[in-house]
Amino acid sequence: MIALEFQDFSCYYKNKKEYVTALDRISLSVKQGELLVVLGQSGSGKTTLLKCVLGLCDYISGALFIDGVATDDFRLKDSNIGYIRQELNLYPHMTVYDNIAFPLRMIHTPQSEVDRRVKEIAALLEVDWLLTRKPRQLSGGQLQRIAIARALVKNPVTVLFDEPFSNIDPTLRTELRQLVKKIHQAFGCTILFVTHDLTDALSLADRVVILESGKIEAIGTPQELLQKGYLQ
Repeated sequence: MIALEFQDFSCYYKNKKEYVTALDRISLSVKQGELLVVLGQSGSGKTTLLKCVLGLCDYISGALFIDGVATDDFRLKDSNIGYIRQELNLYPHMTVYDNIAFPLRMIHTPQSEVDRRVKEIAALLEVDWLLTRKPRQLSGGQLQRIAIARALVKNPVTVLFDEPFSNIDPTLRTELRQLVKKIHQAFGCTILFVTHDLTDALSLADRVVILESGKIEAIGTPQELLQKGYLQ
């Protein structure tokens, strides 16, 4: 089964009177349950790829299918996609519990179910002892875990990671990579992980897509791309 499929897909941004190509005729299939890493430098189109999945890009051509449904016919608000970005955007006035619970409360989930799910995901991510604290009381690594917990509390079928570890020290980054692997194993979800970091790609990916100037330069397993000299 295919979770995400881009067919001859392009995305453009309007710059004054001109249109700038951000993604240039991308064709890519992401299998259900796959952990796909999109690797590229700043400006390569990585974040734009995620924004297109989230329905946040206005000027597009080609086709994008989510769980087999063309996005023209897809009601994004009815989808179950988790999104973790570099800017964590936790609510500073809320406790950790309420931050994690927020997506469930937005869809009017009964409180007993909210409580069960929040405690379940908090235990999995080992932040259950922080539930009564506020974000200002947490370390950088704890904040990352809370942001991930909030994205996972609805049990999403697809999770998008947008450079989530960019501003984190190497030791903590290694710890959070292990956490992503744990999440992938526990949920069996499809993960699209965007990064510029080669070690992220080598340590996480089932397959790696290398983006450059909005085009796919190469795609394959880490081992295949290493043998071909793409991952240096």
